[in-house]
Amino acid sequence: MIETKNLSKQFKAPTEEKGLFGKKKKPFWAVKDLNFKIEKGKVASILGPNGCGKTTTLRMIAGMLTPSKGSAFVDGIDVRKDKQAVKAKIGYMTNNTSLYDRLNVLETIKFFAELNQIPEDIYKPRAAALFDQLDMNDYLTKRVADLSTGMKQKTSIVRTLIHDPDLVVLDEPTTGVDVTGQSVIVDLIRTIKDSGKTLIFSTHQLNEVRDIADHIIVMKEGEKIFDGNNQAFQSLNAEQTFTEIFMELVND
Repeated sequence: MIETKNLSKQFKAPTEEKGLFGKKKKPFWAVKDLNFKIEKGKVASILGPNGCGKTTTLRMIAGMLTPSKGSAFVDGIDVRKDKQAVKAKIGYMTNNTSLYDRLNVLETIKFFAELNQIPEDIYKPRAAALFDQLDMNDYLTKRVADLSTGMKQKTSIVRTLIHDPDLVVLDEPTTGVDVTGQSVIVDLIRTIKDSGKTLIFSTHQLNEVRDIADHIIVMKEGEKIFDGNNQAFQSLNAEQTFTEIFMELVND
């Protein structure tokens, strides 16, 4: 289960006003007083326009960014108090693949498996199953630098799942992936859900959310403007499409 309680993050942005040591900085809330709960085994999606705080929220849940106030809890563990315990439970994929260009796909997965102290006899069959499902077998010996954006994204997903985490956090997993690849990744998300894991992802692809999300959170300017299940979202206006409802929410 994932729960946030008044989860907030403040940053400082440069202004045009000059100070003694350069441009003055003005604080702003990237995420402010965010509260939601995602039950174990559910798939949740965070939606919102660019800059609304989706990535910042996911990074705080994953223990990659310290909240300014409030906190997030993963299976009851406070992220602020025990980041390492939370990280052991989570597979987190950033919205940039964060891979090493000089390694090939097999070497990349081996590196991250060894980093997580996973024995070879466990990670190899796990990786092989993921390679099959993501249709990657023709690219396993190619260096990351030579891969397409979509194949880098798939490699990053395998890296995220290689330690068999209880909670999977994916930041825009289908970005840069062609239509066929998007379908493959959506099928993988369904497989993850069927295994009983909890998954939270951000995306700009509303059809993905409509088809696979149990729980929907919509953000705007760092704050939550909708929190409910798929049915509740679509019942906001029975005469509108999923996309039309979303656009009305964020443009209101």
